[in-house]
Amino acid sequence: MIMFATKNSIDARFATSTKKFESMSLQRKILGLLQVSLLIIGSVAIAAPSPLHITVGTFAPYYSPTFVRVGPNTPISWNNPTGALHSITHDGCKDGARCAFDSGPLGPNRTFTVHLLSPGFYPYHCSFHPIMRGVLEVIDSHPFNDT
Repeated sequence: MIMFATKNSIDARFATSTKKFESMSLQRKILGLLQVSLLIIGSVAIAAPSPLHITVGTFAPYYSPTFVRVGPNTPISWNNPTGALHSITHDGCKDGARCAFDSGPLGPNRTFTVHLLSPGFYPYHCSFHPIMRGVLEVIDSHPFNDT
């Protein structure tokens, strides 16, 4: 059997809801509006960029990919799935210049992540295996912007 709501039953429900809302204190109304606002804001929150993943290898090309270009605020993660110790060391650390990042010894199945690098070129290497080299470029804006 299908039941249809009549205009009178809808009006009665609306009147009951309206009376309940009108009888609520101002504090409860404000609290309710705040809760709804937080739900809306939480569902529209802007997500941080996903990390770019680089894999450390035992054989060439050692860091895969070897050259990476990322936009601002993009986290970069290196994963070491090999059975050996490696490092992700910015060349500035060995040259006495500004050391932008250095993972220290990165053991097997470990990950190292860098956040918030300034725009520029970041050549890096493995301190344990100097033949292992890579380059990271952080750009000012999206590569398709002409500004």
